[in-house]
Amino acid sequence: MKNRTLHIVAHSLMILAWVILVCGVVVSIVIAIKAATPLAQVTFLLVGLLLAFINAAFLLGASKLIHLLINVDYNLEQIRDSLKTDN
Repeated sequence: MKNRTLHIVAHSLMILAWVILVCGVVVSIVIAIKAATPLAQVTFLLVGLLLAFINAAFLLGASKLIHLLINVDYNLEQIRDSLKTDN
């Protein structure tokens, strides 16, 4: 496997994204429950959830981008090899 390290990095980013999302949701709920006023509860919950989703989206996007670039590299190699055999 040519791009083994990149596959490992992409999968690690994907796992990290899901861990951050789950932990962010749990922490946001816990902090919101312990907040003093209802306005603070809603604010902590919404901001915490928003930040967790944004972080997870960026990490998942980076993981998918790495997979995409690996696939582009593989496809370009296939095209190059097929053009070599045709000539």
